[in-house]
Amino acid sequence: MYRRKLTPAEQEARRVKNRVGMRKIRQRQRQELLAMKSTVIELEKEYAELCHRAEAANKDTELTTLHMDHSDEQGHPDLAALAKQLGAEKLLLRSMLKQKAAWTLQIQRVLDFEASSLAATQKFQSAVEVQLDTVDEVQAEKELGFHPLTEWDLTRTILDNKRDIRHVENRLNPPSGLVDKRTHRMQAFGWDIIQRVEGSVMEFVFLKKFTNLNVLDIMHKTWTNDIQLSRFKTVKAETSRLEVLQQMNPNAYVFVRDVDSPSDISIFRSVFVHFLVEATKEFSCSHGSTLTGTGYVLGTQSVAVDYPSDSIHRDEAGRKIAWADLALTTEAYDVENAMTGEKYQQVVWAGRTDYCTEEDAQRNAADTLQGLLRWEMKIVAPALNLTLL
Repeated sequence: MYRRKLTPAEQEARRVKNRVGMRKIRQRQRQELLAMKSTVIELEKEYAELCHRAEAANKDTELTTLHMDHSDEQGHPDLAALAKQLGAEKLLLRSMLKQKAAWTLQIQRVLDFEASSLAATQKFQSAVEVQLDTVDEVQAEKELGFHPLTEWDLTRTILDNKRDIRHVENRLNPPSGLVDKRTHRMQAFGWDIIQRVEGSVMEFVFLKKFTNLNVLDIMHKTWTNDIQLSRFKTVKAETSRLEVLQQMNPNAYVFVRDVDSPSDISIFRSVFVHFLVEATKEFSCSHGSTLTGTGYVLGTQSVAVDYPSDSIHRDEAGRKIAWADLALTTEAYDVENAMTGEKYQQVVWAGRTDYCTEEDAQRNAADTLQGLLRWEMKIVAPALNLTLL
């Protein structure tokens, strides 16, 4: 069921409300960040004090050892106690160092996400309002076992996506070029296509260079295409349901998606975050050096619900429904080789899916490749033709 079209006044009121909400979220994030920084400062003070005490204890140990060479055995108990104290303080030092490192990493993650989120939000705030299918919070919990995500949940999900995609790329397209027998590589229509199926898991990396491609425009069109069922079906035709469960910000939504299948399992269902952030990525060039591309990542990452991921149930029509786990990205970057002056755009599709059975994983591998070619024909080709004109 579609939401009714908003009047201009209602649209402006919603924009104002969204801006106020985003300001509150950013303020809360800044406060959390300041609190984390204060904690790190306190940890550093404690660490410095412990280092000073440990250094003094070491000196005392050396003096005691020298003194024992010219004295009787009366000093042994004191030396043993001092050694125990020093050992305990060293253990505490190690613990404090680990805690400090964890806090520092956490702060950096928050800063990285904050920068990416803000950059993407500012550049896409002018996006056209679209009508989306929605599921209210009560129905989402009852039918899907979904509970609203927090800002931290969103940050963690994006970081999980980054980690999962990096793992896939390292396995399928390592710098050494050495891959296992399950990994298949080919070239078609200018794409470097790498896929791997093991059991119910399908992994893939698709790469292609373009010229005269507007990265921002392509990602904007892809985002708009991905969040509307009627448009998304032109890329993934077997999709039968695409509904919003939660809007986190203008560039991050939680969706439920159903994909029809001709196999014994009729429907594969996923609950996932779909997000758009600014990013950089390194690419190898023919000279053996590394080039840095700047662009955007449009990611899809499954999130946990109350139902077990391996559970299978039936709908009202008796059809089997299973959960499909997703970790996907569509990426586009502007790349420039300073040595040769070459400028191009690098597009990357990468991901990992789990569709319960090997048969469905193989079918999903074929569907994903077809979806890539449909996406290029629908989104990229018109943009290139307009550029050439």
